[in-house]
Amino acid sequence: MKFYPLNLDVEEKSCVIVGGGEVALRKIQGLLAAGAVVKVIAPEICAGVEELFRRGEISLTRENFSAELLGDEVILIAATNNPEVNRQVSEVARSKKILVNVVDGGGNFNVPSTIRRGELLLTISTGANSPAFAKFVREMLELELGENFGAGLEIISAWRLKVKKILPNPQARKIFWRKILTQETWQLLKHGQLNELEDKINHALESFGIESQDGSR
Repeated sequence: MKFYPLNLDVEEKSCVIVGGGEVALRKIQGLLAAGAVVKVIAPEICAGVEELFRRGEISLTRENFSAELLGDEVILIAATNNPEVNRQVSEVARSKKILVNVVDGGGNFNVPSTIRRGELLLTISTGANSPAFAKFVREMLELELGENFGAGLEIISAWRLKVKKILPNPQARKIFWRKILTQETWQLLKHGQLNELEDKINHALESFGIESQDGSR
């Protein structure tokens, strides 16, 4: 199955999880990390979900699922161990034109394996062919992409504004960032040499000043 990749803004938007087990907990944590307002519908919940409710991070309706419990949700996730309940959730969501993910299949979107490093987000999908392989790839990339990559993004983002003022020509900026974002920069990030990254950008910008605004010498 081929999916269209899409990063969805769910910050401060209502999302519902049907189910209260460990699978539901992982889905909840993913939504909370994206700033969503999460409501759980489940007659029974695991300790992890209970703790999130106790801390006020989620709302909870301890009932079996029914369409009457829904409002203006952006996303609905069916994460129960009951295929019939999951099917019911999917049918209701589709009738209400709500995006729905079903853990055992049947939804209209999937939740890919993800890596978060600050604002840096990488998603890995196998087209529903092998969640285990997606997890494997994620774990390998996590070893390569430490927390310094998130800090590196913050540095690049800050310099981006400065570079835009100094180099108003888009083509010049494109050439400049090609000079910066190299294998050397990857290694600086990998080893946490963030000061060296700052120096590299600063020195490159100073030397780039002798070039014309269209990027030619």
